Amino acid sequence: SCLRAASLFAAMVLGSGGSGSRNASTLADRSSQLGLLQLPRSLSEYVALPTADPAEAAAFQRQESKLKKQTVLRRLSSGYVPERSRLQQILDSNFFQVSIALVIVCNAVVMGFETDLPAYRVWDTIENLFLLTFLIEFLLKCCCHGFLTLVSLSHPDVFWNVFDVIVLILGLSDLVMSLFVAQSSGNMATLFRIVRLLRILRLFRLVRFLKKLYLLAFGFVDAVQAIFWVSLLMLVILYVCSIVMVRTCGSLPDTDPHAEFLHSQFADIRTSMLTLFVLMSSPN
Repeated sequence: SCLRAASLFAAMVLGSGGSGSRNASTLADRSSQLGLLQLPRSLSEYVALPTADPAEAAAFQRQESKLKKQTVLRRLSSGYVPERSRLQQILDSNFFQVSIALVIVCNAVVMGFETDLPAYRVWDTIENLFLLTFLIEFLLKCCCHGFLTLVSLSHPDVFWNVFDVIVLILGLSDLVMSLFVAQSSGNMATLFRIVRLLRILRLFRLVRFLKKLYLLAFGFVDAVQAIFWVSLLMLVILYVCSIVMVRTCGSLPDTDPHAEFLHSQFADIRTSMLTLFVLMSSPN
């Protein structure tokens, strides 16, 4: 920094011009903004900056651009991170996350009371308030990150964000259909009941806010994958054993005392696999 200050000071001393004080003041302002060179404002009273020569003015601009680049590189090398927006800080705060989790729990409790006490007409209003809360939460996320960013595959929570969108669409569909269900019947009323039943999907959002439950859910997904491969292995074993049973027990001569029973149980591959599965699941 001292060498840069010395070089700029020499350039200003050697220069001349009628508007020197104004140019020196501009240099002092720009240098103080860069944070690399602190020139006293009193220097502008007796230092002149050359601007009459276009070559010298261009050299001054190149020097200023170089200082800016060095400032950026120095900040990046020191781990400088831009300050997050106030909205993002609120969305990432523990208070906001706990508040949304409590809203989901309250929604679950209300759904239970609504199931046991359907005669009360206040449940629809409460459900609409929950829907409004979830809608405001998602709109705040869109204002902070952008909708396309939230649903892009590069986002770490893309699956949860898509799930939130589906829940909101179902809730809004329920709200719109509730305006016409009183004058509708038949298929429209059945569709309305199905959409209203899908509101229970909101409860699965609670998994996102509880770490232990989140880990348990992912463990369940891994277990399902393991069960799939075990089922595939058992299917291959049943298929191989069925071929053996059809070619042996299913092909006995009619003189065998158990031929009729064995022929009925191992007549073909499909029947043989079903018989072996029954024996494996309930051997008694």
